[in-house]
Amino acid sequence: GQIQITKTSADYNSMNGWPAGTPIPGTVFEIYHYRTGNLVDTIRTDKNGRAVSKPLPLGRYKIIESKAADFYGLDKTPIEVEIEHEGQIVKAAMTNKSLYTNVSIKKTGYVEVMPGQQIRYDLSSIANNSTTNLTSFYWRDTLPTQAVRLERVVTGTYNVPGNYKIVYRTNLSGENWRVLADNLSTQQNYVLDASPAALGLASNECVTQFMVSFGVVPGNFRQVEAPQVYCKVVSWITGGSQFTNQADVGGVYDGQWIMATSRWVTKVYKPSKPLPRTGY
Repeated sequence: GQIQITKTSADYNSMNGWPAGTPIPGTVFEIYHYRTGNLVDTIRTDKNGRAVSKPLPLGRYKIIESKAADFYGLDKTPIEVEIEHEGQIVKAAMTNKSLYTNVSIKKTGYVEVMPGQQIRYDLSSIANNSTTNLTSFYWRDTLPTQAVRLERVVTGTYNVPGNYKIVYRTNLSGENWRVLADNLSTQQNYVLDASPAALGLASNECVTQFMVSFGVVPGNFRQVEAPQVYCKVVSWITGGSQFTNQADVGGVYDGQWIMATSRWVTKVYKPSKPLPRTGY
């Protein structure tokens, strides 16, 4: 007898536009003999979403999906079937939920500042909006070092229990990351001193970027309390100029980076005309 599997979409897939019930080609199944556990056949669905095994001896078999089609999540739930008589075609129908990958971050800050002023950036919408896990998930802040110096980082909290670390680079560290803090809990909000004195930086050294690294995160992983970044504007910056701070977020799915970026532009105050003299 033979085993025939039909695979269709369980829902509307926003990535390829297929409605629910659409046959899915390119799904791979492995068929194992139930008693011995031996792999007896590997089959792939055609354009009609159908895959048919070679002729198999009578008996019980276990079917496991080994590779999902593009834009669909893998369903490794085994299905058991039995070929009971010669020439029988045992049919099984299966569905796959659509896969959506997306990450987000938003950065806001002061519109206008004075030289020497302390400023704050607020991070929001940091999230893995995907319907699947992402590996190497991070968010990162790249500082405009011609304009500001990092002072402290408020980490925020996140909706999934876990641990993470924060690393940073300076203008003298090259491609090497240094550890700011490790084994932090996603459920606790930390205030980390990241000033040059606290980090032991040289007089001509400054932090150029820092990265919050989570590793593997599930779908719908997101911030709860918002992270904040405190900096000080350098005293020698020119009035009337502007500078841009950039934050980005990313993670890996199936060997591909899923990323998003947010930028915030700040202007440096410049008096429109000299202030009047006062006194005698």
